[in-house]
Amino acid sequence: MRTLQKQLSNLTDPDANAAEQTRDTLLSELSIPADWTVIETDVEMAQDETQDWFLVGFQHKSDPDKRASLFLLEGSHKLQLYIESPENDDWSEPTRDSAEITSVLSDHS
Repeated sequence: MRTLQKQLSNLTDPDANAAEQTRDTLLSELSIPADWTVIETDVEMAQDETQDWFLVGFQHKSDPDKRASLFLLEGSHKLQLYIESPENDDWSEPTRDSAEITSVLSDHS
């Protein structure tokens, strides 16, 4: 089992420290596609009524209006990407696998 998957499965009540540790583990395991770059790594509570945590922001290199936000979901302790662009917005399926996150980013290149 990968470190990220193990860490996510052991979470109980994520707080800022747990979210930061998750972000750091994710970034150490994640293969970021060449078309994407990390633009934000400040962990914060999501700006809605959920108890989800924002972990990482990505921006498409050749299309700066295309962005991706990665969240740690409070209830399931899984990760979910939100891709937004001028054409459409898309939520990925929740996952604990960094390879799936890489795949979603690649699919939106």
